[in-house]
Amino acid sequence: MKKIFLTLLFSVLTITAFSQTADRYFHNGAQSFINADLQQAMQEVQTGLQQYPNDPKLNALMQKLQEEQERQQQQQDQQQQQQQNQDQQNQQEQEEQKDQEQQEQQQDEQDKQEQNEDQQQQEGQDQSEETPEEMNPEDMDMQKISKEDAEKILQALAQKEKELLKEFKKKKTDGSAKHEKDW
Repeated sequence: MKKIFLTLLFSVLTITAFSQTADRYFHNGAQSFINADLQQAMQEVQTGLQQYPNDPKLNALMQKLQEEQERQQQQQDQQQQQQQNQDQQNQQEQEEQKDQEQQEQQQDEQDKQEQNEDQQQQEGQDQSEETPEEMNPEDMDMQKISKEDAEKILQALAQKEKELLKEFKKKKTDGSAKHEKDW
């Protein structure tokens, strides 16, 4: 009887010790989880499950901790995806801005080139004010005209002709607008 009593007492003490120790791991893990220390909570519960793998509280807490870890991982993944999208958008905006700046620069260069051409054309007109009719044929023979010079002369003549036509039309409209009585 003493032997049975001792065995029964040992069993009760073992169960009590088992329960208190598993509860200690459970409470330590739960407290760490409440304090937002997920890693510490998981470590505490895993240690408890190594010693008490069939404890229902520890198993339930471990399941909750794993769910929370998955949720946090999903949040991190979403944040990373959002950051990547933002980075791509920023990069795209920078490239568009760079393209726009290049286009503006090309437009500026083109404007400068046109301005230089206009200036050269104007200088060519100034130099070629003496028309071929006004030149001596002897002077023309002595001078060899390049193709570019000939084009400049022709352009100057065309410009002068346009100006004369404008003046003529202006004088004509001015003269016809006055209808004064002659008598």
